[in-house]
Amino acid sequence: MIAQFSKMHGLGNDFIVVNEMQGEVILERDKQFFAINNCKRHVAVGADGVLFLCKPGSAKADFRMRIFNADGSEAETCVNGLRCVAFECFLIEGKKKKDFRIEAGTGIVEAKVSDEKKNKATVELQLQAKPIFKGKFQLIIGKKGFEYYSVDVGNPHAVVFLKENVQHFPVEEIGHEFEWHKAFQPHRTNTEFANIVSPKKIKMRVHERGACETMACGSGAIATVVAGIEAGVLDKDSWVSVEMPGGVLEIKAGEKVFLRGAAQKVFVGAIEW
Repeated sequence: MIAQFSKMHGLGNDFIVVNEMQGEVILERDKQFFAINNCKRHVAVGADGVLFLCKPGSAKADFRMRIFNADGSEAETCVNGLRCVAFECFLIEGKKKKDFRIEAGTGIVEAKVSDEKKNKATVELQLQAKPIFKGKFQLIIGKKGFEYYSVDVGNPHAVVFLKENVQHFPVEEIGHEFEWHKAFQPHRTNTEFANIVSPKKIKMRVHERGACETMACGSGAIATVVAGIEAGVLDKDSWVSVEMPGGVLEIKAGEKVFLRGAAQKVFVGAIEW
């Protein structure tokens, strides 16, 4: 069986995108294994996850997005993935339609594509579901205590504000301990480690549940800005710049949440499956 796909990324957070708008390409029973086999680096296409474009269940949406992480687990949503699928549908529609309503596990997300140049564009998202701030907690890992903020952006996040430089912090090691800590079972957690630069700027690295450290995480950036607002160190209802290894996202969080950043199509191909 041959599966056509696009390889896309949002600030280095990369995905295999499979269009199932006209019907199922990968059988439901095989989707988990398709993600595990084809997301492997060096020996397969390689990606942080697989995005499926599907027919929407809601008449209010243009299409539905599903995401399977590199370990085969299905996540509730992925904000970088939402930007990628919006750009992919913009290209599929012949660049004639720029506004989309995307159905995700967390509800409807509005997307607008702009500044398109060849294989890259800026995509702005408006989330209808408001993030839920759950409070400040402490966790002991080894002999070290960590203070973290719990935020639900449709998927779970633990946000840690660091005094030391995040660039040199052992994100993979400590993020793994957070993900699998008993406090976050059975669903596990995404973990963000951040430095506050100013009330409108932060630097962040992320360990994603099911994918380890990634170049960027849209929902993680939102969670970190929400946590920073609650902690009184970031401005509410202002655009906040979130600098990650893959690039910069801009977040504005208040009664409504907006996000804007780049999405890029890298290549198309076919997988023998």
